[in-house]
Amino acid sequence: SPQPRRAAMAARPVRHARASKSPMSALGVAAAFVAAAVAAASVAAASPPWRTSMSACWTDVTCRRALIVSHGGDWNLQNPYDSLGAFERAVNDTTDAVKGDFRVSSDGVGVVMHSSPVAIYESPECWGKVVENTTADVLTKCKMALTNWTFMRADELLAFTEGRAITMFCVKRPQDIARAVSTIVQAGAQDRAFLEVRVRDLIEVAAKVPDFDQVYFLAEGGSAGDLDLLLNATSVLPRAFTFEFDPSWPKWGLGNVSDVIRTRLHGAGVRSLAATSTLLPSVASQEALWADGFDVVYTYDTPNAVIARTAVDKQRGV
Repeated sequence: SPQPRRAAMAARPVRHARASKSPMSALGVAAAFVAAAVAAASVAAASPPWRTSMSACWTDVTCRRALIVSHGGDWNLQNPYDSLGAFERAVNDTTDAVKGDFRVSSDGVGVVMHSSPVAIYESPECWGKVVENTTADVLTKCKMALTNWTFMRADELLAFTEGRAITMFCVKRPQDIARAVSTIVQAGAQDRAFLEVRVRDLIEVAAKVPDFDQVYFLAEGGSAGDLDLLLNATSVLPRAFTFEFDPSWPKWGLGNVSDVIRTRLHGAGVRSLAATSTLLPSVASQEALWADGFDVVYTYDTPNAVIARTAVDKQRGV
């Protein structure tokens, strides 16, 4: 589970939190809303196509541009993992996509929450609450640890990222895949969002839910054998645009990782993603993943990933 990092970095204005009742604080919160709206409009106006549409690079195996998914946002003590503040920081860092965890409340609402029951380091005041047994209204009033940020609904994250970054939801339970699909469809976000699910759940669960063919999926591999499982499931391949795997797995039958990506994945029209180390991955370690041939880096350190991406794109001439 993620822990706060880079605590000394400056906090962003609180926007998804409870406002103070004092007049001066209310004015301050209103000013923060206006400033955030202006900043959002500026970022949206400048966002390149690969941050607003899955059809731009994400689903194109010939695209040479290095792409980043920011894991839970760019988080620290003031802006916890999966908070709106962390996602806003990641967008301001110029990430290409943000990843939020997806769970479903007792009243059927998609919420951006990692753990169920809620862990004490996530929210002391809601510690122990089971997401699936609690209403969205209660959950979205839970303050995150040490801050005034509260948990958010999945459709709120989709609204925030529109025109700014692609959204990835990690679906924590296979039984919630159908609700995750409908959340994206209801928001009209089919071309700017995707779901992370395990390969077997993609084939056995996701492929059977309504509107499966309207949503893109990241197929998460748990072993080298999952690659064969995915590539043999030809009915899901049009929607499984990327395969996530660990570059440290034992030797593949075709040799090194670059060969696997180039011949087996790209040959089937599927792109590749690798996650960084969870412990402050360096610029060099993230550059190395792109050097191995990975198309997308799923990062635990967005600022370092942006530096690495810039260097890689310059080297590639994109």
